[in-house]
Amino acid sequence: MRPLILLLPVLAVTACATPQEQCLGKVTREARINASLIDQTQANINRGFGLRTEERVREVRSFCRGETESGETVVTRCEKVRVDKVQVPVALDLNAERAKLASLIQQRDRLARATEAGVAQCRALYPE
Repeated sequence: MRPLILLLPVLAVTACATPQEQCLGKVTREARINASLIDQTQANINRGFGLRTEERVREVRSFCRGETESGETVVTRCEKVRVDKVQVPVALDLNAERAKLASLIQQRDRLARATEAGVAQCRALYPE
C-alpha cells in the first residue's frame, strides 16, 4: 500500500504534463538513470566505500491518549514502532568500481546520441 501512496504525486504531475513533456520524459529516462549511476559510482570511488540503506525498526515508549466508554479522556503509556533509514558502509572492490564507471561513461556517450534523436523527434511530433 505504501509504494502506491508514494506514486500518487508522480501520477498527478504526469497527468498534468503536456504530450511533449511526457515524450521527452520517456526518451531521456535512460540517460537520467545513467547520470545518476555515474554520480553514485564516482562518489563510491571518492569515498573508498559504498553505502547501503537499511531500515532499523525500534519501539519507542510514549504516552497515548484515549477515551473510555463513558467519554473520559485517559493517558496511558504505550509503545509505538518507529522505522529509521540509515546508511551503512559497505566494502567495495575499487578496481571493479572504476571499470563500472568507465563502462557507464561509454554508455553515457551512446545514450546522449540516442537521446538527442529522441528529443528532436518529440519536438517534431508535439510542437508547443
